[in-house]
Amino acid sequence: MISQIFLIAKTICVAFSTSFSRLNLFLSALRHRLTYRADPDAQNIVIIGASFAGYQAARDLANAVPTGYRVVIIEKNSHFQFTWVFPRFCVVSGHEHKALIPYGPYLTGAPKGSYEWVRGRVCKIEAQEKGGSIELASGEKIKYAYLIFATGAEAGAPSRLGKESKEDAIQVFRNQQERLKAAKDVVVIGGGAAGVEIAGDAKATFPETNVTLVHSRPVLLNTFGPKLQKLAATELGKLGVNILLEERLQEIDDATGDVVLKSGKKITCDCLIKCVGQKPSSNLLTEISPSSISPSGHIKVLPTLQIADPTYRNIFAIGDVTDAPIKNGRSAVEQGQFVSKNIVRAIKGQKLQDYHAQWWEGLTEVTLGLKKKVAYLNDGSTEMTFSTSTKDPALRSAQCWRLFGVKPYDDPSDTGANEN
Repeated sequence: MISQIFLIAKTICVAFSTSFSRLNLFLSALRHRLTYRADPDAQNIVIIGASFAGYQAARDLANAVPTGYRVVIIEKNSHFQFTWVFPRFCVVSGHEHKALIPYGPYLTGAPKGSYEWVRGRVCKIEAQEKGGSIELASGEKIKYAYLIFATGAEAGAPSRLGKESKEDAIQVFRNQQERLKAAKDVVVIGGGAAGVEIAGDAKATFPETNVTLVHSRPVLLNTFGPKLQKLAATELGKLGVNILLEERLQEIDDATGDVVLKSGKKITCDCLIKCVGQKPSSNLLTEISPSSISPSGHIKVLPTLQIADPTYRNIFAIGDVTDAPIKNGRSAVEQGQFVSKNIVRAIKGQKLQDYHAQWWEGLTEVTLGLKKKVAYLNDGSTEMTFSTSTKDPALRSAQCWRLFGVKPYDDPSDTGANEN
């Protein structure tokens, strides 16, 4: 009990510290707005990718870069994709658009000329010890003084959508909803957060449907602690989800669509959902610095968040594409904030600081069916779960829109390339 009280106290202290840091950033941004001057010959800090990590880095840098520099954000998607609600919207209809937030308003407070937003796909990088350039699929080339990889990871629904436009992304959700609606026997492969959530939502939405969750490890949510693992198994069991542990998908029967597991067990299946196999999007760096790529395909980074290649001290990497220990939106945001500070230090000739993942970056919230969600805390010695009921099928979508400076769910138009 004492350790849990101490953990709660630590969490409250983190909340106060975060609020104080945000106030300091706000005041610094006001000062920056008064002193920054647009320069047509400014050197570029190019950020590839604008999900949680890249967007945070873009926001902070646009409000902190010295005169003579500007931020160039390269993002292939028309909208920010709020991945946390993807499993829910693959099941529940009528809310798909809420996961797709317009880009742009988040950076409107930055001074004129401090950033440029480009919608496009990077196809090539020409790197040098100092500076370099990126080439877009359109053929456009953009020089950089500093480069940030925030390219994330690739996977299929429900973890990722693999679509760049809002219309195509919405169609992925609707196709998955129709598959589940028509199914009698659903098999979910992978007992991580996405697998647990979509299995619970599918069973809660379609109680007559058989839902089986297959996981290769001895417990669900194996990257978390035993309290959350046990709670997830218990709640899914109450919903009627059939859980098979220490099993792997071996093959799919071409004739029937049924699933054959490694043990030889065969499961009737007319709707297979794979929640495994996320692949870091590091191909662009592989071509110029293969030594910076780990066996898993992640980008190896130094504590400064520079890539682990002494040749390219002006290239950084953040978020899910890296080999950082924690991979979630909260940790990605922290890395985005940290890398922006280090790049400003580099510009000013100051010593870079080291990033160390903090325990609270692993704070996680998991849904267990349509009406229950669980917050999980673990500081390395004590773990706690907080269960709450929820009535909003869109979960935290509205809150995320507000964080981006957009009225929920007001999307006047898609944004393409623009300059402030």
